[in-house]
This record gives sequence, C-alpha cells and structure tokens, in this order.
Amino acid sequence: MRQLFFTLTICFFLTGFSQKDNFIDPTGTYELNRNVKEVGGDTYGYFGGICVKKLTKNRILMTFSICKGAPSYNSGSFVDTLEYVDNKSVYKAGFDVDPSCQIWFYFSKKGVSVKEKTDDYNCGCGFGHAVFADGFFKKISSKQPELRNPMTDEKIE
Repeated sequence: MRQLFFTLTICFFLTGFSQKDNFIDPTGTYELNRNVKEVGGDTYGYFGGICVKKLTKNRILMTFSICKGAPSYNSGSFVDTLEYVDNKSVYKAGFDVDPSCQIWFYFSKKGVSVKEKTDDYNCGCGFGHAVFADGFFKKISSKQPELRNPMTDEKIE
C-alpha cells in the first residue's frame, strides 16, 4: 500500500510540472518610447506601436509601426497575420520587398521584445532609410484593440 501511495504521489507531482502552460495571451496594445524628446514641436527619437488580436492559440493579427523621429521621420509599418508559437512570432517581408527580412517578436507579460534581422539595415524590410525595428514595446493595455492600418488609418475588420 505504501509503495502504491508513493508511486501515485510521484506521478501526480510529475504530471503537474509537465502540464504547466506558459502561454501568454498577446492580445493588446504595446508602445515604444525609446529616448524620445520633444523640441520645438518636433519629436526626436524612435517611437512606435504594436496592436495584436489573438485569432487562435497559434495565430495573431498584428499591426506594427515604427518611426525614427525628427528630422527625417522615416518610418516603417506592416499589417499581417502571423503564427504564434511558444510566445513568439516572426514577420517576413517577402521576396518582392526584402527576402532577407525577419522581425522576431518575443512576448512576455510586460511587453514584447522586437529583433530585426536583414542583410541591409539601410533599407531593410521595406522600411524608410535606416529605420530599425529593434526595441522593447511596453504593454499598455490587455484589451482587444481596434486595429487600424498604420499607413491609412483604415479600420481592419
């Protein structure tokens, strides 16, 4: 009887650890404010935003925008449906834009870390001159955002 109790206790203990789910619901609004300064009505420094709607456990709809700030205000953006696995997603710009482009999104409870990989960071991912997507976007809301195209402000249904 003791051995059976010990075996059942070990099985229950191990099952509890193996079923631990670290899924992070990515739905929400995220904001980048990296060393931003307002001077004479101009904004200097990188700023941007990400809005995410979870479609299924493994698919998300994302809008992404980033701006280099004054004086050029060069920017980049996209709207895409992405795979979401192990709290990560990757955006690929495609062969007609930049076949080497990959932007990785690593989600946590506090926000999303973004890491861009491309062959040419001067014009990578179809973004404006020298716009680079790397940074930490802080989660400012967990509510489902109203998704809008960053280029046109048109509502996405």
